[in-house]
Formats: sequence, structure tokens, C-alpha cells
Amino acid sequence: MGKVALIIIYNHKFDKNIDIVENLYKNRFSEIYHLVPFYDGDKSNVIPVYENSHYFQGYVAQGFKSYFKEKYEHYFFIGDDLILNPQINENNYTEHLKLNNSTCFLPGFIYLHDKKSLWGRVQDAFKYNINLSGVEIKNELPTYDDAVSSFKKLGLEVKPVSFDLIHKKPNSIFSFAKKVIRDKTYIFKYLINKNYNLPYPMVGSYSDIFVVSADSIRLFTHYCGVFAATNLFVEIGLPTAMVLSAKKIITEKELQFQGKALWPDGYARMDGSSEYAKDDYKELEKFNYSLKELIEKFPENYLYLHPIKLSKWNTQL
Repeated sequence: MGKVALIIIYNHKFDKNIDIVENLYKNRFSEIYHLVPFYDGDKSNVIPVYENSHYFQGYVAQGFKSYFKEKYEHYFFIGDDLILNPQINENNYTEHLKLNNSTCFLPGFIYLHDKKSLWGRVQDAFKYNINLSGVEIKNELPTYDDAVSSFKKLGLEVKPVSFDLIHKKPNSIFSFAKKVIRDKTYIFKYLINKNYNLPYPMVGSYSDIFVVSADSIRLFTHYCGVFAATNLFVEIGLPTAMVLSAKKIITEKELQFQGKALWPDGYARMDGSSEYAKDDYKELEKFNYSLKELIEKFPENYLYLHPIKLSKWNTQL
């Protein structure tokens, strides 16, 4: 039996995809679980979860007691619309991802204070309310200073965020006027471009694939639950939870494989760059939207392809 659990995260109740995904990975991973919102079926390895998909780190927390086993060395999470390189399996994943028993994996970090990034979720971090009404988490997270220490131990920076990252610069006189109407002090804030400390140390990351070590999983899932309960967007809440709980985190820049995210023209990339996708998604046309053909011709240097919307594909293998 495998020493790693492969856990598939479904953003929505796509029950029809469960068997398709199971068949895709069952010959590579012997221990598979599915986290499916509002699942009411009878499959023993499908775990029902109840959370907004914008905070799907909550799925990870809610399902913990159902997928946790002492024998597992790692918990390998992927989205149901992410296709993992067919070379990777339960026997070689640690080699490909350069993991040991005490290391975790994330695709990479996005610094919220990085002015090279125009990531729209910086505002979510700025507006995060750690004292959200109805949720008592004061004693559920490390203190601010202890969190900063965790960041520094992993070589990560914690810096103030500038006003123009929190509120994107208006692209026309009309949008500028609207901002001024909504906030009479906007002009003053815009001109001085003041820096603001976030309410808690946070970092971003692409979060549709991640691996958590056995010695981090309990704290990681706890922090994931806390950030979900306080409505922190998943691609901030999940990586921050990992930083607070992991001893070491491997990222794609240290690997031979690199992940490939495919977005329609005009969508912002999730790699922290300011570039926009230019028909990335058209790359899939060469596989004729056949899952069998994609697996057979999967690009060797890609760690994964995402997103693959299975409802639009021929899923016969």
C-alpha cells in the first residue's frame, strides 16, 4: 500500500468527474480520496465538504479526519481539473518533487508587496479581518511576531504593501472620478502612495497542487480551517497556512518540471507577473480534446496542465 494519499479537490459538485479522475490515477496511486462539495453519494473514498470554493482550504480542514492515516508520509493534493504529469506516481513523487519526510511543496510564492505583480488579490489581504464577527480565532493562529519568524525561517519577506497595489491605478479619467466619488480622500492617498502593513503576515501562491508532509499536516489543516472561517481567499490562506506549519517548502523553481497554467486570452496569470495570457488555452487543441491523447503525448517537461475542463473532453482512456 502507498505511503502517500492522493487527494483530489473539487471546487464544485461534479460527481460525474469522480470516476473519470479515479480511473486516471488509480494505477499510479493506490490511496485516493476525493473532497467534493455537498456530496451525498455512497463512495467510501469520497468525502463531503461544506465551504465556499473561494476558500477551498476549508475543504482540506473539514476532510482531515477522513483522509488522515498514520502510515502516510505525505498528502498530495491536486484539483480535479489539473492533470498531473503521467510520469509521477506514488513510488517516485518524492524524487520528482525533491521531497523528504519533513518537506512540503507549493508551486511558488507571490509576494503581496511586489510591485512587479498586479495581482488583484492584494486587496483581499489588505481587507482581511482577523477579528471577523462570529469567529473567535485570536488563540488559533501564531502571534503576528511569531508568524513573521516563520516567514523568515523559510527565507520569505514580510513588507508593507503600497496603496497602488491595494487599489489598482484607474485606467481612465472616468474610473478615477468614480473612485473619488466613493472616497473623498482617494486623491490624497493616490498622491502620497502610502505603504500599509497587512493585518497579518501573508503570502500568495498558485494552490491547485500542493503536498503536505506528515509532520505538518495537523497544524496545516488547522490553519487552513481558521483562514477559511475568516473568509481569506484560498490562494492567500492556503500558502500562508503552509508557511506557518512547514519546516521546509520546495517550489517549482527547484525542480526539473515546471507547471503550466492555461488561461483564455485576457486572463491575468497566477505566476505573479503583470503579463496577461495570450491564447494559452489553445495549446490544448493539439490533443484534440482527448484525455487519452493528452496522457499519451503529455509534454515531458510539464509538472501539470491546468485547467482541463473534463466536461468538454473525450474522457475515454
